[in-house]
Parts: sequence; structure tokens; C-alpha cells
Amino acid sequence: MSKTETQPDSANLWEHKVRFDAARKGLQITLTADEARRGLIAEAFGMISLDALTAVITTSGVTGLKPLVHVHVALTGEVTQECGVTLDPFSHGLSAQLDLDCIQSADLTDEVKDLGEAELRLDDLDEPDVISNGQIDLGLYIIEALGEAYDPFARKPGVVFEDIEAEPEPSPFAALAKLKRDT
Repeated sequence: MSKTETQPDSANLWEHKVRFDAARKGLQITLTADEARRGLIAEAFGMISLDALTAVITTSGVTGLKPLVHVHVALTGEVTQECGVTLDPFSHGLSAQLDLDCIQSADLTDEVKDLGEAELRLDDLDEPDVISNGQIDLGLYIIEALGEAYDPFARKPGVVFEDIEAEPEPSPFAALAKLKRDT
């Protein structure tokens, strides 16, 4: 199995590539972000700090008309951010699950085969991600899962937004009503 991991840069927050054929056979990989990578990701997402980030990724081959790889990402982390109401810093955990399928671009065709009657599941309606270089970048899916889990306007536990009630503007007819009362 060939896999590479590069140092973080601003163009790619996390890169961890695996070969499509190796992923199709099935992999389970646990990736933990180091301090430099967490700092880069925190900056990109506008967090005060990303104190922990771990992803457990499993891949498996999907049987069907075309060779697909199913990717499942289970993400956990600890983030420090500003409260969306008080702007006070607070820390909290986050977690996310991401499921998707990948297909190699060489396996894409416009040809439609008559399969007769078939029962469709909701998952059958999702288009697979197209892989053009024979490698699946798992880091990209970790960042996608983090983006789904992270709320940039999260509130500290117990904080409630209280809308300040402004005094209603007087009606233009209020002055006429006052004149009428005064006479």
C-alpha cells in the first residue's frame, strides 16, 4: 500500500492519499493531527485553537456495475472558540460522521444499462466523488467532516441570546391624538 502525507500548507489543510485499489480492498486508518496541522486548520476555520483532532477512516469496496470505494470518516476533536453571543472563549468537543463513495474517472461512462426492475435506496442517488489520479485524498474528507461539525457561532453552555427590545417609534398619528386630547 502506497500512502503519502505532506506537511500542511495553506492550499491543502490535510493531505493523506491512498491508492484506489488498496482502499477498495479495505483499510482502517486512524489519523491524528499534529500541533502544526491543528494550528493551520484552526486559522483557516477562524478558531482560537484546535486542541485535538482525530479521524478514524474505514474504506471498503462496493460491489455493483462500476468499482467504487466507500469511505467512512468518524471524526472527534476539541476546539476553543469565541462564544457567538458573549465573545468569551470556551472549549468544547465536536464529532462528525461522513460517508461517501469514490469512483475512478476511467470507470465513468455515459452508457446506461437496462437492469430491469431494481429497488433504489436513498444512498443510490448520491453521485460518487470522481478520483482522477488513482489516489483518494482522505485528508480532504477529514476537513469536509470538520466543516460539517464546526459551528463558527456556537454558544457557551448556558448562554442565551437576549434580544434588546427597542422602544417602538411613535406613530405619526400619535402627535395628532395628543393634540386632540389637549383641546
